[in-house]
Amino acid sequence: MRLLHVVSSPADGSPCDQNCQGAAIDLSNSGRLSEIGERAILDALTQRRDADAVYGDIEISGVVERRAAWSPTRLLAEPGACLPLAVRCTTLAELGCTATDPALVLRLVEHDSLVLHVPAVLSRHPQPPECADVADINSHLAEIGIAATAVEGDQAGRFRLVPDPSEQPPVSIIIPTAGKSLGEAATDPNAARGDELAVERCLERIAATGRPNLEVILIVGEEYQGDPERIASAGLPIRLERRPPGEFNFSAACNQGILAARNELVLLLNDDTELDPGAVDAMAVHFGDPSIGGVGALLRYPDGTIQHAGMIMDNAHPLHPFVGWSIEDSQRYGGTVARDVISVTGACFMSRRSLLLALGAMSTHFPLSFNDVDLCLKIRRSGHRVIVEPAATLVHRESFSRVAEIFDWEWDRWIDRWGEVPDPWYHPDYRRPDDPENLRLNADHLEPTDPRDHCDPRDTTIKGHLHRPRISHHLT
Repeated sequence: MRLLHVVSSPADGSPCDQNCQGAAIDLSNSGRLSEIGERAILDALTQRRDADAVYGDIEISGVVERRAAWSPTRLLAEPGACLPLAVRCTTLAELGCTATDPALVLRLVEHDSLVLHVPAVLSRHPQPPECADVADINSHLAEIGIAATAVEGDQAGRFRLVPDPSEQPPVSIIIPTAGKSLGEAATDPNAARGDELAVERCLERIAATGRPNLEVILIVGEEYQGDPERIASAGLPIRLERRPPGEFNFSAACNQGILAARNELVLLLNDDTELDPGAVDAMAVHFGDPSIGGVGALLRYPDGTIQHAGMIMDNAHPLHPFVGWSIEDSQRYGGTVARDVISVTGACFMSRRSLLLALGAMSTHFPLSFNDVDLCLKIRRSGHRVIVEPAATLVHRESFSRVAEIFDWEWDRWIDRWGEVPDPWYHPDYRRPDDPENLRLNADHLEPTDPRDHCDPRDTTIKGHLHRPRISHHLT
């Protein structure tokens, strides 16, 4: 490709000739390409002839915004997240759009377009590019089948979804539990009452949401402390499923619940969690979009800081960004907007029962660790998407039910199966300190000391590669 049409005002945005072999980009309102912008765009579309469009990082008033790979879900909350966008003229002609159409990114989603991201600054602007408005997003929601209304979000140019209260699909909640007491583990003085069980608190919170069309399946085994029949009448439709004798296998317990579930939507939930009102609906609404295969939530520690807001992958290590951050502090990096991620935690994970069964559900090869990430990668490899929805919130007393530890045999199985999977939603320029005492720093969006001026374009394909370790798994 040799020709890039730069549109500098809406008056220049005439429809493209369907025979034009170039691309067009809207740089209205005094935007301009960076030194490498034009060449990087043309190179990307030349290398990937199957791609419809490409975008890069952006500099606004001197501040660089490093971006993630293409995320149709993020565009519902932040439609400017990939603007400006260079689109093939042939694609614009097919869509019947111009390069200046504020809703162009949404039309590309509806067209199932392949959009690439170049992780380098391709344009500079005095202000954010004009993007789709709330009316455009609501029209798009109706088009893709999501029963929700978009409303203004926590920042200018951001939106959030309000699920239609008349649309509350049935959900089966699957909770493996050992029946352990909260006891001294609760840091919140109001969190524990005498010998209250963690699962009792979990069920109380589910009942308190008042959400109809739920069934709860408790998976219990020999290790259960107490009489599970005592909690089987907690004001919820609860069924008990007893595990076969033997060592606890979280994956096998979840799979038993999935098989027993009567509803298409299933929510895997740890027994040391406390759902907030609206969490189930905030996750379930996304399944109106047939491309969605899994939805995670925003999990808080009892002190209100973030425990989980999606995961990233670095050097084969699944890591949690924003750990211990306030929710407000994560806003700068998109921590409060729904978006595509490579994986989410299995502590609160919603999916389609039919899809899970087709993929073999959770692999019993991973009885304790890596089972959730493995499942998310299988879902993505099947052509479905995994997203995190920060509007779905809950408290998680992380690893209260077991000691957090990764064994050598678990790591070996993980590497044997997946090797190293590049994460297209975590920017390659972010600095990785590789601190053996705190690998989570690698996920903390640390600004680079020497950012690259050009990188190869990336799509959202999930593919394992040979693992070349920089860091030891023993120290995660």
